[in-house]
Amino acid sequence: MDEDLHREILEDHGRRPRHKYELPEAEVIGEYRSGFTGNESKLFLKLSTDGTIAEASFMGQGSALSLASGSLITSFAPGKTTEELSKLCLTVSRVMLEGADDDLPGEMVVYHTICRFPERHDCALLAWRALEHALKEA
Repeated sequence: MDEDLHREILEDHGRRPRHKYELPEAEVIGEYRSGFTGNESKLFLKLSTDGTIAEASFMGQGSALSLASGSLITSFAPGKTTEELSKLCLTVSRVMLEGADDDLPGEMVVYHTICRFPERHDCALLAWRALEHALKEA
């Protein structure tokens, strides 16, 4: 995927975020508020009996990029285990903060482009930090 396609993916998720609602039956909830921007993200995970994520949603206040990140996470999460999501959190953090060339699944490849813009890291990682907090509870 190239940079133009990455931008299209982010703009689409930012304009029309998927799964942006409070999930009242969530067993796992994680919140994060940026000390830098004041933006907030809250992730909700409902677990299946087999230990996978049955449903994921988010609520947030912030930039289009922070909303796009919440949308990307919650679109990817169903069917995954908490361990898989935890590994993905680490990988995205490595890509964003260290410039690692690790493989990212599907639309998550957009983080390879975002990592080149340090001024956008806080927004791009907002929902991921909320997910990290949620996974500590799981």
